[in-house]
Amino acid sequence: MTAHQDADATRETAARLHSAHRTGKPTASPGREGTVTTLADAYRVQAEVVRLHTAEGERIRGLKVGLTSSTARSALEGATEPVLGRLTSGMFRTAQLLPTTDELIRPRAEPALLFVLGAPLAGPGANAADALRAVEFVLPALEITDSRVEDGPATVLDLAADNAGCHSVVLGTEPVQPADTDLRLAGYVLYRDGAVVATGATGMALGSPLAALAWAANAREDDGFPLTAGSSVLVSGFATPTELLPGSTVTASLSGLGTATVTRAG
Repeated sequence: MTAHQDADATRETAARLHSAHRTGKPTASPGREGTVTTLADAYRVQAEVVRLHTAEGERIRGLKVGLTSSTARSALEGATEPVLGRLTSGMFRTAQLLPTTDELIRPRAEPALLFVLGAPLAGPGANAADALRAVEFVLPALEITDSRVEDGPATVLDLAADNAGCHSVVLGTEPVQPADTDLRLAGYVLYRDGAVVATGATGMALGSPLAALAWAANAREDDGFPLTAGSSVLVSGFATPTELLPGSTVTASLSGLGTATVTRAG
């Protein structure tokens, strides 16, 4: 396959994923059909998906770091490290109500932490201490994920190509200084309609969410969008997600950090 054909395949796969995001009609697995065969291929598709979002007026706001727990990685074929995605301005929800829209396919909600940087953070060699110094504040969050791939991602290649499953982010309202709580030990409880559906600790994210933040700084490529003051980094994938059903309300309570709640319209 020529470089030109590679570029055509990348654009075509990205266009299908982007269309699925907008219409709620899933597309075939790029990994299964062989259009994406390496992680580098998948991230090239992701970059094109994000470019299509920005062409519609959205702005890149930062990164998502998913699959941060060994449990999450073991559940997906080929996942040996966390996966990166791009956060765009259209993903952030200012209201706690997620409307019923045709674009949702199989949405799930999971606890997450959103770090907002007050200083640049770059690798190689960034560590958790560097990440702590760079963070201005952290917010509790719920990430809403949604796979645009038929039957969900078959392998990590599908997930990476599909912008790490990013759909939207619902934030808590009270920023917290990261030095004010031990992020290795902060517990969380995930509720759906008042019933507990998952519990755990944020330390499942590579031992500390700050370590996951440093990993993202080291892993990201020089794509023209560095992590600078004002950038946001969402750390997720340390908790078991729950289905976000029509009419349901999901709340994440994170010890020492606050809560985030979303209701999907029925």
